[in-house]
Amino acid sequence: MKILTNTQSIHVGGIAQSVTSFLQFLEKNDRTDISVIGIDIIKQYSPEEKIVYKRQINNQITIITQGVFCNKIREVLFAINSLKDLKKEYKNVINIFRKIILKEKPDLIVLNGTYFIPWCLYLAAKSFNIPILLHYHGIITKETETWDSHSHLLMKQMEQTFDNSRLQYIFPSKLAKAVVENQVFGHKISNSAILHNSISDHFFDINTKSRPKNIGVVNRWTAIKNPNFITALAKYNQNNKSFFNINLVTDIKTISRRDRKKLTSVSLNSGMTSFKLGNFYGEMGTIICPSIFESYGNVPQEAVASGTPALIGNNMGVAEVFRKIGLEDYIIDFTSVKDVYDKVKEVSQHRIKKNVRDAMKNELSSDMVNTQLLKIYRQTTN
Repeated sequence: MKILTNTQSIHVGGIAQSVTSFLQFLEKNDRTDISVIGIDIIKQYSPEEKIVYKRQINNQITIITQGVFCNKIREVLFAINSLKDLKKEYKNVINIFRKIILKEKPDLIVLNGTYFIPWCLYLAAKSFNIPILLHYHGIITKETETWDSHSHLLMKQMEQTFDNSRLQYIFPSKLAKAVVENQVFGHKISNSAILHNSISDHFFDINTKSRPKNIGVVNRWTAIKNPNFITALAKYNQNNKSFFNINLVTDIKTISRRDRKKLTSVSLNSGMTSFKLGNFYGEMGTIICPSIFESYGNVPQEAVASGTPALIGNNMGVAEVFRKIGLEDYIIDFTSVKDVYDKVKEVSQHRIKKNVRDAMKNELSSDMVNTQLLKIYRQTTN
């Protein structure tokens, strides 16, 4: 079986982690009956740049890195009136996908995510008689709720394009599926599966002595991740003589000057590799995840796998796993900074018990999840 999918060169976030985990699973288990064509579209914003192209082959895995000149999505949305205009704007990306599909002749096309790159892949794939599976990672309609109304409407309409009986769907949580049904498609989805995100094995090997006064936050600095809570927490901590050391891992360049001034007492860290992130979790007393909404949430489950308590909201898909393995007490309300602060003082004194880490590994190890994923792929092509 030959699988064609979109991937990313930046190995953070649900899409990159999921694809990387699956490719490593194939390599480790020597699944020679499966081949994967990964397409990494590199957005180049200057027509003067040399167009990037690279084809790397490692056994049954081929990664095609293709640069394409295009304008930034937010700028495009301000300048257009319809999805027809959006399709015209990104016709080069669509045509690249179409040519690769025509050449590679895959048995299955997997769309990772619902942003404009997988949307372009979907538009290219529609013209072929090949099974298509959409693996949800984030919900664009929710992610763009704070954008201007015109841009948000176009992004919602783009996501609604994926409402097609030809498609099979994988959702990372029951919550994600319910939100897509109720707020995006407007109807029940039958041809779907629920599959939580996997956890890399090295997180379970972390055995670092934590520092209870360390609070860790790992997220993008975007509205849906609730950055206002982090700035409020930093202020509250300063007013309490900086009882805690707050450590933030994010893309520092995306933090506005105004917010940066509110974070002077916070240790700022740029993105880390997965292995460095495991050590970071291990050194924290608590990880907090105050997101307004997340279709899943890799950070808290990685923290728990590393032995560190993680506080999450009920509006995160990973809460389903926390309930299953006995961590209901870590699902909290982030309305009150004081209440969260007091909760951190309580949970930071204790590490995650071995039996809980083992239960999480039994549920979400890379081998376990990717074996299920491969089974879904096979069912989709039959």
